[in-house]
Amino acid sequence: MYKALYLPPAITDIFDIEAYLSEFSFAAADRFAKAIAQSVSTLTELPLIGPAYERDPFFRKMVLDDYLLFYSVDDKRQQIVVHRIFHHSREIAQHMQEYQTPQAQNPIHCQ
Repeated sequence: MYKALYLPPAITDIFDIEAYLSEFSFAAADRFAKAIAQSVSTLTELPLIGPAYERDPFFRKMVLDDYLLFYSVDDKRQQIVVHRIFHHSREIAQHMQEYQTPQAQNPIHCQ
């Protein structure tokens, strides 16, 4: 089983999305948090389950209802790295293009 790491932008995305959802429904925010946890758990067991991101194959993506979770797989260290989470309606290509290189960020280790 692989380990999961969350980069700071992913943590910020999770908090921001949960805060937004909780303005309308605490249940929706809770469902989102559980979906993230379940999806990342699945990725630790099946890291290649998500297809490669068309614009940059370094990243893989997983669909979570209305959201896309972008991650990478480090086979050498046996870990998946969660980079970003976006609502599908956002300008994902632009945000991913502006995204800072993963090596310059400090991951948060989980699982």
